[in-house]
Amino acid sequence: MPRFTMLALAGLFLLSSFLQHAVAQPYPSRPVRLIVPAPAGGPTDVPGRLVADGMSGLLGQRMVVENRVGAGGLIAAEGVARADPDGYTLLYANTSVLAVAPALQPNIGYDPAAFVPVGFVSASPQLLIASAKFPATSVKELVEYARKHPGKVNFASGGVGTLPHLTYELFRMEADFDAVHVPYAGGAPATTALIAGQADVLFDLVRTRVKSGEVRALALTGEARDPDLPDVPTMAESGYPALTSASITGVVAPAGTPREVITILNVRLNDLNRSPDFAARMKSFGLVPRGGPPEDLANWVSVEREKWIRVVKVSGAKVN
Repeated sequence: MPRFTMLALAGLFLLSSFLQHAVAQPYPSRPVRLIVPAPAGGPTDVPGRLVADGMSGLLGQRMVVENRVGAGGLIAAEGVARADPDGYTLLYANTSVLAVAPALQPNIGYDPAAFVPVGFVSASPQLLIASAKFPATSVKELVEYARKHPGKVNFASGGVGTLPHLTYELFRMEADFDAVHVPYAGGAPATTALIAGQADVLFDLVRTRVKSGEVRALALTGEARDPDLPDVPTMAESGYPALTSASITGVVAPAGTPREVITILNVRLNDLNRSPDFAARMKSFGLVPRGGPPEDLANWVSVEREKWIRVVKVSGAKVN
């Protein structure tokens, strides 16, 4: 056999062996990036890191957090939507990215269908909290104050197009008052401003700050009271039954990610949610772990997005 032919056959054999080995590599065979659409150290970032740490142990590969901040999470979402659908770039998504921003902004830089759900991480009601320096101690007093002082109440949020922003718009619409929306670059800066008295009120998940007395809880957006904050009424009990909203977190992947990869991730995510230690640590941030199949997250997003589309149309909320 000519030398050239032998070398060619040997090359083909080596290439075939390499490809077979690559195909046979189980997922994940290298670190997985979890993109968090919030600043480091904030109420979205820290739970995201808990997820990454827990999933690292369960997957047998490191899950590395990468913070991408800006535009209420849209920059992070757009980046993941355009990533290779191989399971190695995931988004730690929340209500704002999955349901609120698509309702509020017609041109968000990505198609919501560009993601496939992996599964829920948590589902939690928000708290309406006020600065300790603000005079109102209840929802009724807040509304009365805002009506007497139109345009003087600063309503903070973690950014335009976030869930706290549209929850504020829904509240303003239902209670008929005038206030100023002040968007910050994430939930942590907004909470810091509230504690410093630079902002008056905001919707968020903060529990520890309430218990420490740094801020004052006026109401909860859930359907029932929080056992850890039994004295805090719901918005329905405060006279606004339509004002219910849940802040969810979940993991999504770029559309086209293989179903078998989604299944592996979903199984491990549900394993993590069943961990008592993980549940306790998430609860410290006001987050209630929630598992389930990917379809549960997909159905929730569909219903919630329609809800916020209606709020945007009626309230006139828009991105400046």
